[in-house]
Amino acid sequence: MSINLQTAHFVVIGAGETGRSIINYLNYHQAKLLHVLDTRVTPPQITGVDVIGGALSYANLATADVIVISPGVSIYEPVLQQALSAGKQVVGDIELFAQAIQTWPSKVIAISGSNGKTTVTSLTGFLAESAGISTLVAGNIGTPVLEAWILAEQRQQYPELIVLELSSFQLEVTYSLQCVSSTVLNISEDHLDRYRDLLEYAYVKANIFNHSQVQVLNAADPLVMAMLRTNLSQITFAANDPNFGLSEIAGKLWLKAAGEMYLATDELQLVGRHNYMNVLASLALLDAAGYALEQFKRGLTKFAGLEHRMQKVCEQAGVLFIEDSKGTNVGAVIAGVDGIDRPIHLILGGDGKGQDFTPLRELVQRKCKSVALIGQDAAKLAEVLRGCANVARYATLPEAVSACINQAMAGDAVILSPACASWDMFSNYKQRAQVFIDSIYAHLK
Repeated sequence: MSINLQTAHFVVIGAGETGRSIINYLNYHQAKLLHVLDTRVTPPQITGVDVIGGALSYANLATADVIVISPGVSIYEPVLQQALSAGKQVVGDIELFAQAIQTWPSKVIAISGSNGKTTVTSLTGFLAESAGISTLVAGNIGTPVLEAWILAEQRQQYPELIVLELSSFQLEVTYSLQCVSSTVLNISEDHLDRYRDLLEYAYVKANIFNHSQVQVLNAADPLVMAMLRTNLSQITFAANDPNFGLSEIAGKLWLKAAGEMYLATDELQLVGRHNYMNVLASLALLDAAGYALEQFKRGLTKFAGLEHRMQKVCEQAGVLFIEDSKGTNVGAVIAGVDGIDRPIHLILGGDGKGQDFTPLRELVQRKCKSVALIGQDAAKLAEVLRGCANVARYATLPEAVSACINQAMAGDAVILSPACASWDMFSNYKQRAQVFIDSIYAHLK
């Protein structure tokens, strides 16, 4: 349902970065903003806006027509369910953006999934820009979408292509986003502290296809393939897919795109089969959006990947060190570690967010020479890995790093890919990454 910015009364929930971008957008339109709610007891104050802290109360929503929530606020909150029952609209910044760009000449590609979505979003935007296509990359990455909208309107310059990374949180309250192509890359357990089960999580992810012309689907993921809609067109990708897949010729692995041999994987800076799948997804999205793929080859050889995503730190005495601090769920760890063709010394642990760690057992047995466990869920991981060889718990990350280095031999890899959030021991995943890197160099001195 279209929102009338001139007549509706708004309440914004969340005074963080996204919340502030929503407030700026509403102020730009001189909309009627009643107040801002924030669940923190002492929320940050915003000039010219009444910010109310503490537990959410329906009394503070009763006079609103539209409630705009930040991604950290769940649509399943009882007061929001009460608001929906009362006929109020509950939306997020992506929905406001989707309605705002309906007059733009831009194509939209949207990307979600449990793992790889930031890489695929960044890669797709990079390839488009490298080919001279004016591109906006936003969503769950980079500039908040509404800030980007304001800037484009002020300049009267609109991108040819918009590439959006969308989380399940954002997709809960996105209803009218029109896409030329969109994808859910994969589904694995994540955010089960927010959703009742994996199927509910997948159901929310599938909202990305509601107004998409072409679905780009991972043929190797049954939960993704279950999202196929017969009224839409599809393009699939997978290692063995005949159109967007991998093919080995004379001992060399090649990317296939649109059924043709496209580029040898040894020409890429990205490493690991999980990254080859990311490349195939990106090419499929661009193909579905109507772009000739030949123009992206040069850019593809220059894309070096993202910080904190299976990133090479160094190689010393034949031991490769890889930092994957953004590997915060089981699926991400399996995808990343499985693509490394070396014996592995793996560091796991932190805040598991209610995940089932069981799938890690097979990976550890098949790929790992040793496993070092840290953080608040180390005991749960130890229980899952009971009976696996050479698994030990450590009080700190530097101790875990030292243990792995002491056991590593030339030809091995030491990898931090924790399958957990960092909040129990660190301020964020970036600090965890830096402690890992510093510990490596301190030990190797």
